[in-house]
Amino acid sequence: MASKSKYAYGIVFDGQRSNDFGLDVADKDVGMPTKKKIIQELPYSNHVIDLSEIYGNQQYEERTYEMTFIVRDAEDWSKDRLYTMWTKTVNWLMNPGHKVKLVDDIMSNYYYLAEVQKEPDWEEFRSYGKLKVEFTCYPFRIAELAEGNDIWDDFNFELDIAQHTDYEINGSRTITLFNVGSNSVAPQLISTAPFTITMNGQQFTLGAGTYDSPDFMLMTGETQLTVAGTGKLSFVWHKELI
Repeated sequence: MASKSKYAYGIVFDGQRSNDFGLDVADKDVGMPTKKKIIQELPYSNHVIDLSEIYGNQQYEERTYEMTFIVRDAEDWSKDRLYTMWTKTVNWLMNPGHKVKLVDDIMSNYYYLAEVQKEPDWEEFRSYGKLKVEFTCYPFRIAELAEGNDIWDDFNFELDIAQHTDYEINGSRTITLFNVGSNSVAPQLISTAPFTITMNGQQFTLGAGTYDSPDFMLMTGETQLTVAGTGKLSFVWHKELI
């Protein structure tokens, strides 16, 4: 997570801090994602059918995150120095060719998956400049810590839930998992022995090892499943919020 004690306010993008480039934040606009609505009109009626959640959760469009940086060097007001600074900054921001982690110092226990796809806007003054950057982001913010963690100092009583995600199983056991995020997630399954999992009428068979399956999804809310086998089974996932 980003450290707020050592640095002035900023972001971490692609593993580097904005402050490392001498940037100050002038303005920020966090965009919200738009819902993808699938609407079927009914003939001869004023009513419509909303099919947006036919496969589970509501889907969303990508979101935007805009930040305006002040680019300047307090000790060297030359144009050469200013151009060197914005050149380094622009190349840092534009270099990733896909979405990478973006951490805002505010609520730094969540991160965005972001990419700068549009050209930044540069406004130049005598000894400084303003660089406005728009990040295109995955709709949801992702928790840094996996569910079931026991780090008390980071626990948020309004957003988090205390739950077990590691289980010792001897024979058969019913397990309840809580996805308190806003999006369905596919947990990583880590097993020390073969298991059979029954969830929502479906059966999943595991050997010993680590599994990532897009078919094994935890919808938002409470999910109950039955596990048969003997050994340790862990569910690893990070909740996602708007």
